[in-house]
Amino acid sequence: MNSGKQINIRKIVSYIVISLIVLAGLVICLVLWRGSTKDIEAVADSFKPLEGWQQAKYEVVPPQFLCLMGNCPEVYKVWVYKDFINYDDIKKFTNNDKLLEIEDGCKDKNLDVCEFSGKRNGYQYRINVSRRDDMTSIGLTVRERGFVDNID
Repeated sequence: MNSGKQINIRKIVSYIVISLIVLAGLVICLVLWRGSTKDIEAVADSFKPLEGWQQAKYEVVPPQFLCLMGNCPEVYKVWVYKDFINYDDIKKFTNNDKLLEIEDGCKDKNLDVCEFSGKRNGYQYRINVSRRDDMTSIGLTVRERGFVDNID
């Protein structure tokens, strides 16, 4: 009788160990899974920098099952320019998209520090403009959500 109980206990322990190994494998797959960035990169690439803008940064965060920072997926680009830019330059850069949350000081003069938001092809974007040390920095962040959820 003892040997029968030992076999059942061994089977149970074996099933538990196998189940834990399978579960660990599934968790690892979910944590390491990365989705395609093709669509969000196409949206980011649809913004055409103006002549003289030099790209300084390009980062892509792919979609993932566990997105701890909330920026999955995301594309971030930065350009620098040796002169001032104005609101008309931003309108050209966005191909005349309807921009949201525009402060009055960002519409009628050279831009020192301004931020613009909008939507394109189902993604949201934010443009940050800052002027420092005779250089203008233009940052573009494209996300699936998180910037302008309150608009259509």
